[in-house]
Amino acid sequence: MTDAVKGVTAQPAKYEDGQYRRSRLDRLKARELKTSKDARNVFAKEKAAEYKREIPELTQKQANSFGKKTMQNERAAAVVDDRMVYIDKDKMQAAQAAMPDREHVYLDPDKKFDAKVRKIIAENPEDFYVDGEFSSDQYKRRLGGFTGFDNKANIDEVKTAASDYGVGNRTIRRAMKRAGYEREKDLTWLYKGLAALGVLGASAGVGSLVGANFTSNVHGIHNDGSTELLDTIHTSNARSVGGLRGLIGGIIPSLALAAVVKDDGGKDIFKGNTAEEIVAKGEKNIESRIKGKANQNMMRGILRMENLSNEDKAFILKLAYGELTGKKVNDRELVAAYEIAKYCNEHPEILAKDYDKLPGTVPPAGDDDDDDTVVVTPTPVPSAGDDDDDEQVVVSPTPALCQLSIGKNDGVNAHDYYVRAGIKEKDKDGNTIIKGDNPYNIVMGKYKRADGKPMTHKDIMALRNDIFGANKGLKQGKIQLPDTKNVNGVDYVYTDGNVILGTVANKGKMNFFKPVNFGKAPTYKVQDCDQNVLIDQLPSEQKAQEEAQRLVNENPHKYIFKF
Repeated sequence: MTDAVKGVTAQPAKYEDGQYRRSRLDRLKARELKTSKDARNVFAKEKAAEYKREIPELTQKQANSFGKKTMQNERAAAVVDDRMVYIDKDKMQAAQAAMPDREHVYLDPDKKFDAKVRKIIAENPEDFYVDGEFSSDQYKRRLGGFTGFDNKANIDEVKTAASDYGVGNRTIRRAMKRAGYEREKDLTWLYKGLAALGVLGASAGVGSLVGANFTSNVHGIHNDGSTELLDTIHTSNARSVGGLRGLIGGIIPSLALAAVVKDDGGKDIFKGNTAEEIVAKGEKNIESRIKGKANQNMMRGILRMENLSNEDKAFILKLAYGELTGKKVNDRELVAAYEIAKYCNEHPEILAKDYDKLPGTVPPAGDDDDDDTVVVTPTPVPSAGDDDDDEQVVVSPTPALCQLSIGKNDGVNAHDYYVRAGIKEKDKDGNTIIKGDNPYNIVMGKYKRADGKPMTHKDIMALRNDIFGANKGLKQGKIQLPDTKNVNGVDYVYTDGNVILGTVANKGKMNFFKPVNFGKAPTYKVQDCDQNVLIDQLPSEQKAQEEAQRLVNENPHKYIFKF
């Protein structure tokens, strides 16, 4: 590695042209993720295939999940990349004329929470100024130090930033919103939750059922289990007021009283460990430090990158989950760390500590990245969940309908095995003995380690207990054995080996295990235009189509579905 960052230290930074990027993607490709469902699907599938190739331990389901999470990260990054923030209105107007393809946001001193954000900037110029002037790029970079590279301000991250600057959570949420970062508490989640329950509608007739002087408390459930009152809605003569303006008309009264918003910003998959503690022991006993097999496998991919030192890897983890917050890592941030680590591993001339200083992707020669006409059409979304908006929120009267789609959950491959029992044999003394299959011998004969190492007694016991349970016998009859298994971080695969019969002891007293069935048919799910699952585990594609059409019929203002 060199001491300089190629393309960064060799030229002066231009902070007011929006060059700071959260994404390494070409800008136009990144923008596609904001507007095109097809582009999002293709990107997620390509990433899933990439992860499956690069990290052999990942199952296809795990790879698909991480592919989707990376797509969500990049889509959110595209919003931040295109956003430019100003405290000078004249500079904003000049930039609007010069760069019409970007989104320009002015922190208005006449608006309550904008004024509070401006106060933070004024009192902390070292965090937001470059060469004596306010920098939109530095503003986004500083706030990104709290959110991490999932580009979403979770509850704990908002609280940390608010504590650092001595302000309320609402002010920080406003600052994050202006920079383009997602926030954990958003009305979007209320819409999704209620839509899934089928209680949203546009009918004024339904709203009239609410009647006069109706009050509804809407609570949020944070990922730590605590609750917070998000809003109180009052209605009079079926007209709603308050932050959730217009929404009450579509909620039947019995459910409106208990409307709940839940946005799980992600569980702490590092179990409270620091980045340094995570990488110190490499893959040894990784399951004790990382929560979830999929996350353990993704972390293995990072740990194996040969051009990165442990110091690099720890820094990248902190960069990905927000180096200013320090704890509580979610899976979107982990896969972001993999993306950063992969980039640095493939570009050893770039120091990990300088990754966040890289400029945006340089356009090809002869292309200034602004030749194409790009029309940015803001889609206003009610944001009462933020509790930080004092201006009137305008909702488009003809919003684009969200197209539902059908997804398929793969079944599990399994192998039939016929359990033998009650087989009589003579021992060397001529006595009749009873033999049969037992779980230990089945595992020993039918499985091997994926890494090619010999199976030890400890391996066989661990796999036996995972498949059959400890100290279990088997009844005669057909069972199914899983094609693959991961136990304590070790992958095992089915092999068509010979199973030795064992002598049956304590006949009549054995705790028999009922035949197991690991094989299952695929199930289907209904997804919205953001690939969020609305209904899952449906037995057939036809049933999924029927459920999708039911959602459309109940929410014609929101959804569309085409066979």
